[in-house]
Amino acid sequence: MDESQNVVFTRVQSAAIDGRMKTLRIRQRLFQSLSKNLVQYRDAFLEATQIDDGCSKHEAQITFAASLIELRNHYNALNLKTDLELEYSVAKGKGNEARRVPIDITYIIPDSFAVLFSVLSALSAVIEAGSCAVVELENTVQKIPALLRRCISESLDQDAIGVVSSRASADFLSKCVVVDPAQKLASTEISSSHRILSSPISQNIAVVDRTADVQIAAEEVVASRLAFGGRSRYAVDIVMVNEFHAGELTKAVIQAMERYQATANETETSIRSKSFKSSSRTLDNAAIDKEVRSKKAKVVYGNSETGIVEILDRTSSLLHRKSSARVLMLSQFSSLDDVIDVFSSESQKPSVGALYLFAAPREAKYLSQYIPSQASFVNHIPAQLLVGPTVPQGYPISLAIRYSRAMFEYPSPQITPNARTHLASKILNDPTQAAFLLSVAQKPLKPTGQEPPGAWGFFEQGMILSAFVYLLPIVGVSLFGIGYAGLFGYRKVFSP
Repeated sequence: MDESQNVVFTRVQSAAIDGRMKTLRIRQRLFQSLSKNLVQYRDAFLEATQIDDGCSKHEAQITFAASLIELRNHYNALNLKTDLELEYSVAKGKGNEARRVPIDITYIIPDSFAVLFSVLSALSAVIEAGSCAVVELENTVQKIPALLRRCISESLDQDAIGVVSSRASADFLSKCVVVDPAQKLASTEISSSHRILSSPISQNIAVVDRTADVQIAAEEVVASRLAFGGRSRYAVDIVMVNEFHAGELTKAVIQAMERYQATANETETSIRSKSFKSSSRTLDNAAIDKEVRSKKAKVVYGNSETGIVEILDRTSSLLHRKSSARVLMLSQFSSLDDVIDVFSSESQKPSVGALYLFAAPREAKYLSQYIPSQASFVNHIPAQLLVGPTVPQGYPISLAIRYSRAMFEYPSPQITPNARTHLASKILNDPTQAAFLLSVAQKPLKPTGQEPPGAWGFFEQGMILSAFVYLLPIVGVSLFGIGYAGLFGYRKVFSP
């Protein structure tokens, strides 16, 4: 580690001790300065994104826009009036039980995909929380890290937000919250005192039930798989389709792929053609070729680099593989319980991240209930998810922000006495109070609202209703017949 990096770490630690980032007006000014600076370098970022991520011009525009929107959402969450009310609540005799305070320093290690969004989404949440930060941007041939280094140094307080080119020491990291979406930290750099916001490898599953709109399902899964060169962390890894819809879905997917490729060819630029082919995609293609040769899978459209592959044998490694290839994997299932069995077992590796359910509401509810996942999405794949890293483990997915302010804070409630407060000196020194508490604590729990034992249950009510529905017409016809016969007999006897 060179001397210049030590200077950065020292400055940031001093700013954290001073509490410089805790002033809301300072954080607002940093947001505004960073936003203006990013817009100033927009064209450079768009070109660099196409080169670094190997995406098209409009995909680069989406990435840049998503980054700015992420920044804006965190900025809009800051409110001076609310902040002051909470800060002085104790001085006014009010409690602040939801109080949270920022962690002193955050260390950000960006993902290898969509570096721009990866850095800005985390940094925006850090600034909102009021934490100081160090961003690790390596000196590589990629263009985005160099542009980000320039923007951060020009627009932010360099004492509070620093940039380094190589990994900090384990001692410094132990004092930080570490954002590590790609799990780049070595085991020797991790201590038990860390809070690490990592994104575990997870598989994204799409389930197309027989009740689904096949056309919508096909368009959504194709867009997610092919966008951003197939590298999106939330792209569909495998499509499970009901066997009755397999042929129809395959046809719809082929048509969607052809339309997508035609549009991509029209917007293709010379910049994109310079993009590299990732090593992970090469490994994925090799794995597909291996399974095809072993007859556990077959290519039904295109090839092992871009196309559709159907998995024929559930022992195939492709069924539970995280993919970055521009290939859509299909596998058939016979019933809802069948697909649940495939992905709900304890041996499921990797775990299910996003679960995309294309089905009627009842079927979607059943599947989302019994297939464990980080989140379920019914009849759509949110475009917001396809840019940037996955949400850290243990936190809920939000479509508005990737990292939340709470991830960079810890709870520190301020509690004042109220009507339900029991003073220790009164309770512990007064035997009558203890006896009163005991009597209150022993009261029965409130009723559940359930019918008492012996009451008619669901099945009994159903049987009675069925009997009423089916027997009433018979009884009515019988009574009508008896009445009619009686009237006829009466007329017969007493008529003149």
